[in-house]
Amino acid sequence: MPQRLSGFSSDAGRLAASFIPAAAFTLCLFVVMDRLVSVGEVHLSERTVRPLVSITPLPEEPQTLIRREPVERISEVQPPPRLDPVRRPNSGEIGLAPVELLTPTPEIDPGPVGDFAGTIVVIGRETGVPVRAPIVEYPHRALTRGIEGDCEVSFSIDAAGRPFGVSASCTDEIFARSSARAVEQTLFAAPVRNGVPVGQGNLVYPIQYRLED
Repeated sequence: MPQRLSGFSSDAGRLAASFIPAAAFTLCLFVVMDRLVSVGEVHLSERTVRPLVSITPLPEEPQTLIRREPVERISEVQPPPRLDPVRRPNSGEIGLAPVELLTPTPEIDPGPVGDFAGTIVVIGRETGVPVRAPIVEYPHRALTRGIEGDCEVSFSIDAAGRPFGVSASCTDEIFARSSARAVEQTLFAAPVRNGVPVGQGNLVYPIQYRLED
C-alpha cells in the first residue's frame, strides 16, 4: 500500500513540474504576439494638388476679327395667298390651253394659189352632203409648173358618213392623188330613211384647181 502512494505522488509531481514551464511559455508567447500585433495611430500625408498642363498648344488668337451680319428677326409671318379650289371640268370640257400651229415658210415661192371651189356642191342626189368642204392641197409640182385642172371624185358612203371606194378622174393625173385623199378624209352626212341613216353609192364630188393671175 505505501508503494502505491509513492508512485501516485511521483506522477503528480512530474505533471506539476511540466505544467509550470508550459504555462510560463504560453504566457510569454501571448505577450510577444500582443507586442507584435499592436497597431498604433496611422497618420496620412496631406493630398497635394498638381496643376494640369495642356499637352496641345492653345490656338493663336486671330489677328482680324470676323464681323457678323446682324440677324433680322421676323416679327410676323405673312400667311401664303389663298388659292382658288380646283374646279372639276364638266363633261366634254378639256382643260388645256389652245396650241397655235405655225406653217413653215416654203423654200420656193409657188406664186398665188387659185380658188378650190369653196362653195359646197350638191353630190349627185341631194341626200348625201359633206359636213364640211374637203381640204384640198394644191400639188407642189403643179404649182411650180403652173398647171391647172379639174377632177371628179367618185365614191360611196356608209351609214356613218365615212367614204369608201374613192377614185379620182382628172384632166391631169398630177391632181388625182390629192383629190382622192381630200375626199377620203372628209366626213359626210348620210341620207336618212325612216329616221335611220343609210349608206349611199355612186356619189361624185367635183374639185377645181385654179391659179390666180
